[in-house]
Amino acid sequence: MSEMSESRITHGDRVLIVTETGHRYFLTLRKGQLFHTADGYFETDQIVSLAEGGEIRSNIGRRGVVFRPLLLEHLLSLPRRTQIIYPKDFGFILVLSGVRPGSRVVEGGTGSGVLALLLAAYVAPNGKIYSYDIDGENFPAIMKMAERLGLSHVLELKKGDIYSGVEEVGVDAFIADVPQPWDAIDQAKKSLRGGGMFVSIVPTVEQLVKTSEKLRERGFLEYFSGELIIRPWRVRHGMTRPHHISRAHTVFIVAARKTEFESLSDWTLKLPDGLR
Repeated sequence: MSEMSESRITHGDRVLIVTETGHRYFLTLRKGQLFHTADGYFETDQIVSLAEGGEIRSNIGRRGVVFRPLLLEHLLSLPRRTQIIYPKDFGFILVLSGVRPGSRVVEGGTGSGVLALLLAAYVAPNGKIYSYDIDGENFPAIMKMAERLGLSHVLELKKGDIYSGVEEVGVDAFIADVPQPWDAIDQAKKSLRGGGMFVSIVPTVEQLVKTSEKLRERGFLEYFSGELIIRPWRVRHGMTRPHHISRAHTVFIVAARKTEFESLSDWTLKLPDGLR
């Protein structure tokens, strides 16, 4: 068990309260603070010294459980003004990219930084994420979060153009979350090691087609082109059913592997086992 999981919650910690009514509240604990919510207010001094999973009650008797936020919960609290990638897509992107501790990855555009930080957590402690963005507007907030998560030594934010301005070579994966990922493929072929993975995230069918066709033309072996759809269920004895609202289409994901071939446009490709 890690030191973090054994330690008690203290002042200055970022915590998550989940109440019996289903509400979720994030707060940083300050001494003497009353945290007002739709479930009444919680006294932060009563949270201090609890173990994770401990019970807290509001002034009106509402019960809550206290945790330190998971990595994903930290990341989803970042301001998001760009294309949203949902949790259902994050895991699949990680699997397709093949990233692991020690991997070196080029990613862009950085946007809100959620994907860059998630990748950084998976390549730590000895890997590196080089995240490119053309304006770097969100860099200060992203680096603040990286420091909070202990990832500042893994993540390098670079102001530049992922289409043609990438400096790194021999990287393990190249992830393009940009409007025209097909224009980044030539750069990706220069930057990737042999067998390295290219992954792109796009919202429309037209972008999906252009990206897939360009990858084949440039000698990349396609691993996956498509989307993930999940269906959450409301589980209650005697009335279990699907939730009325679910996330259907969010983004298309395209993944392909670098080869030494100039083109694979005339190949008949089949998806790997498990993806078809």
